[in-house]
Formats: sequence, C-alpha cells, structure tokens
Amino acid sequence: MSVSKKTIIPVMGAVITLSVFILLSLFARGSLVDYATILAFFLVLFLVILLFARFEETAMSSKEVALVGILAAITAAARIPFAALPNIQPCTFLIIATGIVFGPLSGVMVGSMTAAVSNMFLGQGPWTVWQMAGWGLVGLLSGYIGRRKPEIGPLGIAVLGVILGMVYNTIMDFSSWIWLYGLDPTKFLAVFSLGLPFGIIHSIGNAAFALALGKPVLFAFRRFQRRFHVAYVDAGQMGGPSKGDRKEKVARE
Repeated sequence: MSVSKKTIIPVMGAVITLSVFILLSLFARGSLVDYATILAFFLVLFLVILLFARFEETAMSSKEVALVGILAAITAAARIPFAALPNIQPCTFLIIATGIVFGPLSGVMVGSMTAAVSNMFLGQGPWTVWQMAGWGLVGLLSGYIGRRKPEIGPLGIAVLGVILGMVYNTIMDFSSWIWLYGLDPTKFLAVFSLGLPFGIIHSIGNAAFALALGKPVLFAFRRFQRRFHVAYVDAGQMGGPSKGDRKEKVARE
C-alpha cells in the first residue's frame, strides 16, 4: 500500500501508537495496563481513518460513491429496529452481501459507516471504533471472497455469516477485555466464555437472514452494481480511432 499525502498522518499515527504499545509491553508492563485502553483505541481509530483516506483516493465514479453511502445508511437503519434483541440484526448479512457484490473497499466502507451512523441513535462510546473495525473487516474479507467466487449465493452467505459473525464477536470480546479489564490475563477466558453465547446467536441470526433474504438482496445489489459501475477501456477496443493513450469512459448499463 503506497503512502500518499492524505494517508501519511494516519499511517504515522498508527506506527507511533503501535511502537508505544510495544515499548510499554517490553519495558513497563505495569504502565501498559493503565494505557492499554487508550492506545488500542487510537490504533484502531488511525486504521479506520486510513481506510477512509484510501477510499477517497479511489477512481470510483460519483454514482458508486453515492451508492456506498446509501447502502451504509440502509444497513445502519436496519440495525436500529433490532436493538432490543441480543445480537440479532441484519447488519452483518448486509455487509457481507455488499462486500461480495461491490468489492472489498466498498465492504469496508459500508461496514465501518454502519457502526458510526447507527451508534448516533444507539449510543457512542469506546466500542464504536471497534465495531467499525470489526464490521469493516467483515466487509473486507467478504469482498476478497466475492472476487474469487462472484456467483456466491444465499447458502454461501449463510456460511460466511456464521464464520464472520464469530470473527466480529471475537474482535468485540477482545475490545471488552482491553477497555474493561486492561489486558488482565486472569480475565481473558472469562470475557471470551461469556461472549461466546452472544457470538453463536449472532452467527445463527446472520445465517437466518441470509437464507430468508439472500436471494432478493443479491439480485438487487448485482443489478445496481451493473448499472452504476464505470469501466475504463481503450478507445481502440470500442471500434473507434485510437489516439495514443486516450481513454474513453464507458458506463455499463
């Protein structure tokens, strides 16, 4: 990943934060417990900012950028009605579908924005950046899987929902261990064992949403992807005169 002017600050921030984390773990483990929460928070925050900066530098068309924003708003809104249920919501399923159809970067953006926007209604806190990172990772992995298997169906999304649901909950359990117990090794197993039932519920809910809504959601997403995607091809490939390296923008309808 190349470093540009827009990404240099979050990259430097992440490197400095990680360096402080390592130095404290080597030479001042007692202080590490006191500062683990804030260091982990800023490390994850810098990584999320870096992803946003990379997204801004992509060659996406304005239609595609607008579509990503719309998908993030829909996914965030879909979380709110299910807030009263323990870890049952369609967000992870929608983020997986987004990554599969629109690619890893769109998956990352929809995943991270889902947490940021929905928590404006459900409550912000130190958990927000971890949710952004967790759902962003779900979108990223789904995007890379979608590149290898672009025709994946509802059953495949259901399987991914189970696996990535556990990945997301593991990240959130890890964050709870850090900001609630300051890396206390005696609390590690307790935190993860208490979070396991919620992870299982989350995964089952993801699979249920995928099997019930996967087919129409994938159909709609792929239709939008075909209509809004912009490709760049040589003018010679269009059957017209080619003038050096001149490119023609072609929107695939």
